[in-house]
Amino acid sequence: MIRCAQRCSPACPRRRATARVLLLAGLAMAALCNAQSLPPRSQWRASASSTQVAAMDISHLVDGDPATVAGVAFSPGHWFQIDLGQPSRLGGVRIRWDVSNPEGYRVQTSVDGTRWDTAYTMRDSLGGVETLFFAPRTARYLRVASPERTSDWGVSILEMEPLDSAHSARIRGVDEQAAASLWQGDAAVPVSAGADGTHELVIALPQPQQTTGLVVDWADGDHAAAQLELQQADGRWTVVARDGQAGSRHQSWLAGTSALPTAGLRLRIEGDAPMIQRIRLLGPAAVMTPMKRYQIAATGAQRALAPASLQLRQTYWTAVGVHAGMQKSIFDEYGNIEAFKGAPLVQPLWRGADGHATGAADQPVRHALRDGWKPMPSARWQPQPGLELRSEAFAVELDGQPVTFVRHQLRNTGTSRVEGTLTLAVRPMQMNPPWQNGGLSPIRDIVVDGRTVSVNGRRLLQSLTPVDHAGAAAFGTDGETEISAAIARGQLPTASRAHDAQGLAAAGLAYRVALQPGQQRSVVVAFPLGTAPAAADGSLPQAPALPLDALPDDADLAFDTLARRVSGDWQARLGGVGIRLPDASLVDMLRAQAAYMLINQTGPAMQPGPRNYNRSFIRDGMATSAVLLRMGEASVARDYLAWYSAHGVHANGLVSPILNNDGSVNTGFGSDIEYDSQGQYIALVADVARLDGGPESVREYLPKVKAAMRFLQQLRERTLVRGYMSDHPAPERFAGILAPSISHEGYPAPTHSYWDDYWGIKGWHDGAWLAESLGDHETAAWARQQGRLLRDAVAASVRATMAWKGIDFIPSSADLGDGDPTGVSIALDPTGAQDVLPEAAVRTTFARYLEDVRRRAQPDALYAYTPYEIRNVLSFVHLNQPEAANELLQGLLRDRRPLEWQVLAEVVHSRLRFPRYLGDMPHTWIGAEYGRTLFGMLMREDDDALSLLPGTPSSWLRGEGMAVEQLPTAYGTLQMQAVQQGELLRVTLGKGLRRDTAVRVWWPSRTRPVSVQVDGRTVTDFDADGVRLAAPFTSLEAQW
Repeated sequence: MIRCAQRCSPACPRRRATARVLLLAGLAMAALCNAQSLPPRSQWRASASSTQVAAMDISHLVDGDPATVAGVAFSPGHWFQIDLGQPSRLGGVRIRWDVSNPEGYRVQTSVDGTRWDTAYTMRDSLGGVETLFFAPRTARYLRVASPERTSDWGVSILEMEPLDSAHSARIRGVDEQAAASLWQGDAAVPVSAGADGTHELVIALPQPQQTTGLVVDWADGDHAAAQLELQQADGRWTVVARDGQAGSRHQSWLAGTSALPTAGLRLRIEGDAPMIQRIRLLGPAAVMTPMKRYQIAATGAQRALAPASLQLRQTYWTAVGVHAGMQKSIFDEYGNIEAFKGAPLVQPLWRGADGHATGAADQPVRHALRDGWKPMPSARWQPQPGLELRSEAFAVELDGQPVTFVRHQLRNTGTSRVEGTLTLAVRPMQMNPPWQNGGLSPIRDIVVDGRTVSVNGRRLLQSLTPVDHAGAAAFGTDGETEISAAIARGQLPTASRAHDAQGLAAAGLAYRVALQPGQQRSVVVAFPLGTAPAAADGSLPQAPALPLDALPDDADLAFDTLARRVSGDWQARLGGVGIRLPDASLVDMLRAQAAYMLINQTGPAMQPGPRNYNRSFIRDGMATSAVLLRMGEASVARDYLAWYSAHGVHANGLVSPILNNDGSVNTGFGSDIEYDSQGQYIALVADVARLDGGPESVREYLPKVKAAMRFLQQLRERTLVRGYMSDHPAPERFAGILAPSISHEGYPAPTHSYWDDYWGIKGWHDGAWLAESLGDHETAAWARQQGRLLRDAVAASVRATMAWKGIDFIPSSADLGDGDPTGVSIALDPTGAQDVLPEAAVRTTFARYLEDVRRRAQPDALYAYTPYEIRNVLSFVHLNQPEAANELLQGLLRDRRPLEWQVLAEVVHSRLRFPRYLGDMPHTWIGAEYGRTLFGMLMREDDDALSLLPGTPSSWLRGEGMAVEQLPTAYGTLQMQAVQQGELLRVTLGKGLRRDTAVRVWWPSRTRPVSVQVDGRTVTDFDADGVRLAAPFTSLEAQW
């Protein structure tokens, strides 16, 4: 919206502005007088502040088809709206959200489309179907606008329906304004008592609608149990929900197990003076589930013992496992463990001698990885003054079976004796919360037999430490026997087994502790993971018995013995990575990412994560292989190449973008319509050849490479047919680029994404090199020709899209002209397509991006982003800005969660505990991008030379400087040391590079030195960027 002051010049007469205001007021008054009931849907028109692909066009907002989706941007300033065609009397709105609903939004109305009034402010959207009622008003336009501050990127909506004021809900005995406050939550409303003394809130719905019930936010007052009844169309009232513990809660979720066609709702409340802050009508999908019951129980008297995610707080974790194991454990920041995907959570809780019980969720916790990088995480906190609890986990293979061990070690750090009980609670919930596609881990049957706990007939854990007391319990009707209360009392149930039809049974293992100052005691438990895959329902077959007889009888000694073995194994595997930097944490981060890559792998299938992404994407696997090839794990990359070639490359040359772990093609979102996979597969073959064994070692894959290139050519030819996209403006922008796909899952429907084209350029480049190296000169010539054609087409398309859209930055797709620097970055590295793009637009793209990143550092900044942005670091390297590259790298690394565990999730939110989807963690592809970035700042394999120190900031050369040992490159093995003392830069190279390798050394300061000497000889052909030499050297000195 353009303000009046912006439209008028300073010389604009004041009377003209006054006349405009009077005119608008008159129009508004006329609209009020002419307001009528809603016009037919055919007259409604939807619009939005942003455009989307045709599959998510904003017209779908009002088409009456629940199968279509509208999508819009929803960062600050964005909106979507309906023009009803004429003024109408409105009293609410019903929004059917798709999978992406915002956290908050404003519902606004207008009679003229210019001046807007806020009718309702939503701060905590539940998604699904939201029916909102507000004070009746006359309006022609109904808008949903983003808040002034939000971290949301975009939303998707199935339908939006204005509600005629005649169809608004009516609350008996409450006037319109008070009712509006009750729906909005503006002010507390007392609930009056009826003639019989019962407090009732009765809501009438003029039109029956499907609902499961109400959410009630309680204000300060005297309220106790609450009960909700729904009235069906025939007048019958049905009790659907009761909260017997409402008096101990701030909110009651009163919902049935299924939706009912409802004409009225009756809320009955016990207590002397109940007051309500807000009510919300639930949609048909918001049914009461066992998981929701468990969440509600966690808001009661024992909330201090509930895991953080049960309290709707974000939790972070890391992976624990062996290389390529079928199952991986995840261990969270509070010392909780989920042994395998979908397994029950096992949580340590402390109860002191004074009767105070606590968990770690509300305590300061310190974190570490063994030796700074090994996948052996620990969490340390104080359950009470003078007592430290340290929980550590690792996985080891015993008799061919992966087993995860966890030790909870209590140490008296005070000056007086400490007594109490450590209890391990086995809870019917996953570590992955509901907003992460996790939630319930149903425990229908649980048995504690001595030191062993079995869940649903399968052994879950075995305690190596003797158990002092144990018990199991069902949940109860309203959670009255949920095990937290028994733990808080210090009296576990006497039953050793429990059955719960809802799947909410639980158990506790109690260990009595008495410690003198300086003493410590440990509790060690083992989780057998087995070697078999999960069944279709997610369950695992019985695991083999644990061979614990071979371990020392002392649990602490057994743990330490195995931990030393595991630590040694990881040290031998990844500890020899030959990089030294002044900031050792950068190298620890690299090693940790490599370890997580190996743990996330299942058999030969490389996976992006241990939970949500337990399948193999070629783009992730290609990037992961590129890093592992430099980390001494070439055999792992070769195994992956062989596996993907056998299952993912089809006779017609199509490379499936996603495979399941058994080698079958994944048929979910993106299956076979992500055309970046073509170039990525070819790049994978070329990387294996360049970094391990040479072209001859991959000759068997040349036929598949040629098939993948033929498919690439066909993709381009699809956009060259006569009349292609001729019904679109500037259709020339589509000519000769690759056919549309959902690309890197960056688009909800097939789109002409330049990401695919950049990978296509890379595929032709690497395919030509492979063919030439293997003596297939005809194929090499064809690949070079096709690569040139694609490059020329992309160059023309990008410029045509910029002209059509009127933009000065690099667009991400020809369809939308949208901006995404992280997608553009791959044109610079690793695809080598930078010269295709207008240089000024490239610089503008990344300059603005860096400005956006810097705004995140402002106090109270609200944002969300994906650490895929780490690939932008190398964009600044290519733009000759190494200090900006380092600034970005350091900023992104600050968002590791927890920092000491070297973990980056797929999505980072500025609010640490904001419960929102974060993808998976640790995320292999992001870890691979970090590895590629670190290597790329130290060296880069250009086509004409090996670049040294291309993105190395000056800080990396201080003190003892940096060193690289035995690093595989396309030009041989790199051994390099570099140090700057004062104004003198000294670079030395060891043996390993091929003799014919040209070398380019970049000056970190990007200023011209006074003199340069190479192996004692003066060199004069250098500039402010660096020096290019025809062959490797032994010593180079540059003086400023």
